[in-house]
Amino acid sequence: MNKRKIIIFSVSFGNGHNQVSKVLLSHLRAKGFEIEIIDTFDAINALFHKVVLDSYLQLLRYRPSAWGKLYHYSEENPNSFFLKQFNAFLTNKLYRTLDEKKAGIIITTHPIATTLLANVIRKKNVSVQLYALLTDFAVHPMSVHPEVDGYFIASEHLRYFAKTYNLDETIFYPTGIPTPKETIHEYSKQQLRRKLKLDENMKTVIVAGGGVGLAKFSNILSGLEAFSEKLQIICVTGENRRARAKIERFQSKHSVRVLGFTNLFMEYLKASDVILSKAGGVTMSEALVCETPVVIFQPLPGQEEQNSQFLMNYGAAIKAEVVEEIPVLLERIIFNKHYHSLMTENAKKLKQPNAASEIAKIIDEKFQNNVTSPYSYSIHGQILQSK
Repeated sequence: MNKRKIIIFSVSFGNGHNQVSKVLLSHLRAKGFEIEIIDTFDAINALFHKVVLDSYLQLLRYRPSAWGKLYHYSEENPNSFFLKQFNAFLTNKLYRTLDEKKAGIIITTHPIATTLLANVIRKKNVSVQLYALLTDFAVHPMSVHPEVDGYFIASEHLRYFAKTYNLDETIFYPTGIPTPKETIHEYSKQQLRRKLKLDENMKTVIVAGGGVGLAKFSNILSGLEAFSEKLQIICVTGENRRARAKIERFQSKHSVRVLGFTNLFMEYLKASDVILSKAGGVTMSEALVCETPVVIFQPLPGQEEQNSQFLMNYGAAIKAEVVEEIPVLLERIIFNKHYHSLMTENAKKLKQPNAASEIAKIIDEKFQNNVTSPYSYSIHGQILQSK
């Protein structure tokens, strides 16, 4: 076994989990670890991966309510759900991957990956450290297993989940969700608008639908036609080429720019006055880091509803229930300086721009102390004790 080798097990449900994995890879590599990212389902079987991914995307696009029911069922019955859906074949496949790679540390970025890897460790008695990196503002019970050595959570406000699941609170590390632009704070909104060739004086709204572009862009743009002042609107459609083509044909009184997948997303996000989004965990973390107020519209049932509730509870987001409400809420945020400042300040309190650095630091320190030696370290000035 190579104790300095780390495998990050991701899942290709959208782009967020893979993005987080890549960001973390660079920080861990800088600590001298040998890193490999593996798609969990692809490691099991390429055809199986395709079927699972296609089914997931079909549910989200055409039957989001069905996805919500499945999500809530998995919350209430995490063990029975996976006993029915994943058999010994999957365990054996992943075990062969672990046996071949001989890594000393595993990090998972999705509850499904955590459940499957915990099952492998338990059934095959694998000697490996397992960490769960949670990319939403909640802790799904599928992530909770005795085999998990630590949980990297989105906020210190989520540490109450330790009591919920009767776990040691000291293995919950409130690092935040890794984002790719840790130095975004060095640039002002105006500097970024000049760099991106945006109008420096127009009120700017960014509309995002996640990596697969699931937002109802046409409906949103139609609703924004009711906005009295001309806006600068940036639509980020990700991999959704159909949505991009529809936006390009849309006749609007506003200035509309449409982008597919872009590595400049956080630059556009900070250059904007507000983001309109469906509340994916990684996107919401990026919005907090950029201190950009959030208007949530049509979040997916399940994890995105939980993300929405968290951000609304702490005043960093508001929610539009219907498309007609969007212009009203945007006007409140954009033109009411006090309200905009309040949301910005709330985002500043929640943001954690150095999440990837913190996670790499914790893993390195635990490795240096051979895991078994107690030590303490600091996150945001708070002294935490190791397991």
